[in-house]
This record gives sequence, structure tokens and C-alpha cells, in this order.
Amino acid sequence: MIAIRDLTVIFDDKTVLDRISMEVPAGSSFVVLGKNGAGKSVLLKVICGLVDRYGGAVEINGVDIRSFYRNRDAGAGRGTGAFTVAYVFQKGGLFDSMNIYDNIAFGLRRRGLSEEMVQSSVSAAISRVGLSGSEEKLPSELSGGMQKRAGLARAICLSPNIILYDDPTAGLDPILSDSIADLMLEIRNDLNTTSIAVTQDLKVAEKVADSVALLYGGSIVFQGRRDDFFKGDDAYARQFIEGDISGPIDSM
Repeated sequence: MIAIRDLTVIFDDKTVLDRISMEVPAGSSFVVLGKNGAGKSVLLKVICGLVDRYGGAVEINGVDIRSFYRNRDAGAGRGTGAFTVAYVFQKGGLFDSMNIYDNIAFGLRRRGLSEEMVQSSVSAAISRVGLSGSEEKLPSELSGGMQKRAGLARAICLSPNIILYDDPTAGLDPILSDSIADLMLEIRNDLNTTSIAVTQDLKVAEKVADSVALLYGGSIVFQGRRDDFFKGDDAYARQFIEGDISGPIDSM
């Protein structure tokens, strides 16, 4: 389980996240919605240890992530409470100079696994995301949707407990977006991962989310079950769903 309590992040005297709290049960899918600049991606970066200057507390499986990441980086604390967090970047985050196979294998090689183990894991991941035959291609030779699939393959190679998706369908057409959403659901169900996805794609959110949080002005203005959000009874939720310029969310 991911537990966030009074999380506050300030950059250059600007409060990006203001005492937000949420819980994401193990094995569930949580979607964070909000306008550009609402702090959605910053939230993910805190959870995966890319941002470590914050107030409040973030725990995974009862373990404080700040101390966990520090101990891990020092070569200690790999036992009790250990977990693996995989981050799927908005644009795939692939290395331009590496072919798809080497991109997906990167994290496994960093762990020092044998090439035999790397080959087995990479082949399985490539097959799962539907990229068989693309191993020798460079990222520039793949479509945007295929690059995102490669990013997913790299994530699941690490056998993560938690997957963080940073706007996984950005720039994709509705059909490709739907296929990525299907793949996210398949990965969660088959691998029993806990996931948090930030997005502005309401169709993807409706398809993959168990619960939803809506960020505005650094605060959570709605948090609850997916069905409750899409009922539109809440003023913030209704305005975001309908894209109306009138309502509690300013249009600027």
C-alpha cells in the first residue's frame, strides 16, 4: 500500500503540492487528474525518489520512502520492506542511441544480472507488449505508440510492485490510447501491481481507475471512487469532465 500524509512540495517559494493525503491499496489502480502544472508529475517523482525535498510523509508497505531510498543507494536496507517502483515516462524515456532490446535490458544489466537472465526477461516483456520483431530497431524507427510500449516493457522487466505512469497516452490517437489502457489493465491483473497514473485523458481514466484524485492549485479537490467521480455530482469533477470554463477551476 502507498500512504501519503500531508505531502508538501515547494520549489522556489512556489507551493506545488499543499498538504495532500491519499492511500492507494495494494493491487489497485489510482488515477490522478488535473490541469497542466497541477503537480501531478511531481507527485510521481516524490514516490519514486526523484524529488526528496518535501514535507509530510510517504510510505510504501509501511516503510518511509525517504529512508528506504537513502539506505538502498548506500547498499543497505534491501531486505525487510523492500519494494521495486518502476516509472513509465511520458515520452517513453528511451535512449536514442540504443536499440529497443538494449533499452529494455538497461535496468536489468544495472542490477548485474547474467545475460541469460536478461535475455529471458527482455524477450518475455517484448512479447507481452506486442513488440516482437522490433528488438534491433532504434526508438526513432518506432511510432509513438510503439515507443510507449517499449517503455512499458522496460518497466515490467524489473518485476515491480508499483508502476507509476506519467501521462501514458499523451500524443496518441484515441485507438492507440485505448490499446495502451488495455495493456495497463493486463499488466496490473497479471502481475498484481499497484499503479498510479497521471493523465488528462478521461477515457483512459474511466477505463483503468479504481479510484480518482483531482488536483487543483496544489490541493486535492476531489478524491473517491471512479464511478463517483464520473457521476459529475461534485462541482470540480463536473467542470473537469465537461471542460466548462465556468466553475470553481479557473480557465487560465
